[in-house]
Formats: sequence, C-alpha cells, structure tokens
Amino acid sequence: METTVTLRPPFEYSLWVFLVGIIIFAAFLFVFIKVLLKILGIEKKEGIATDGSENHFSISSGHQYIVKQKYIAQIQLLKNDYKNGKVSQREGFQRLSLLIRGFIHDVTGINVETATIRDVKKLGIKHLDKLMEEYYVPEFAEDGRPISKELTESCETAMGVIRTWT
Repeated sequence: METTVTLRPPFEYSLWVFLVGIIIFAAFLFVFIKVLLKILGIEKKEGIATDGSENHFSISSGHQYIVKQKYIAQIQLLKNDYKNGKVSQREGFQRLSLLIRGFIHDVTGINVETATIRDVKKLGIKHLDKLMEEYYVPEFAEDGRPISKELTESCETAMGVIRTWT
C-alpha cells in the first residue's frame, strides 16, 4: 500500500505580526531607558522650565546638592588660593568662569562653556547672566589694566547663587 504525503510550505508570519513585534520591542526599550535615567537621577524635562529656558536636563535634588557642594568647595579653594597669592586676580576670574560654566552644564545639561553674555541672556537662565557679568570683564581684561572687581567678592556672589540654585 502506497501512501502519498503532501508537504506544505513552512509557516510564514505575515508582515503585521513582524511589525507588532518591533513595536513591542521599541516600547520595552523606551521604558527601560526611562527607568535607567530615573535610577541615575537624570531625566529630561519637556516644555518651559521655571527659569525660562526650554528643554533642559534636571537632576534629582540629592544629586543637585552634591553638585552644589562640589562647586562651592572648588570656588572656596580658588578664593583661598587667591588670598594666599597662589593665583593672580585675572587667573582667578578665568578659573571662576570655568567653575560657574561647569556648574551650569552639570545642573542643566546646557553647554555654556563657550557662550558669550549675549548668548546666555538669550537662554534666560535665572541669575546666570548677572553672575557672568561679575567675572566677564575682569576675565578678559588686558594684563596691565587694573581690575575694578574684587575676586573674593565675586567668589562669594557665585557661591551664593549656587547655594540658592533651584
């Protein structure tokens, strides 16, 4: 007795099953990244922030406290180095500029390290434009030209702004 077997083609997924799989994978990946950013204390805020700037990163309050303390300590060291004659006033203002710009970058995610005062005013970050005016002229003053601002006062102002940063 002979038997015939008819082979059928392998089971084929239709295109919509494949697309649903991709969508589910993308949703899983999105949720995973959001949870990871939440755990690391970094999340993207959409819309207009309280300080007027748009779409910037914010960090958790605990991490922000640590960042504040780090920069306040560095500015305090700069102030002490200046008082002890280890740095000139102009070099001190240049270092103060780097510290303030680094703080803004660490807290907001906005790169202001190469921004001018005009660029910063356009960003609308509260207190930053006034703080930059503290050191901007002395930072770029000619070597022989007297600097009207006192570095220790500017350091105190910078630390005050950092302490009250929200």
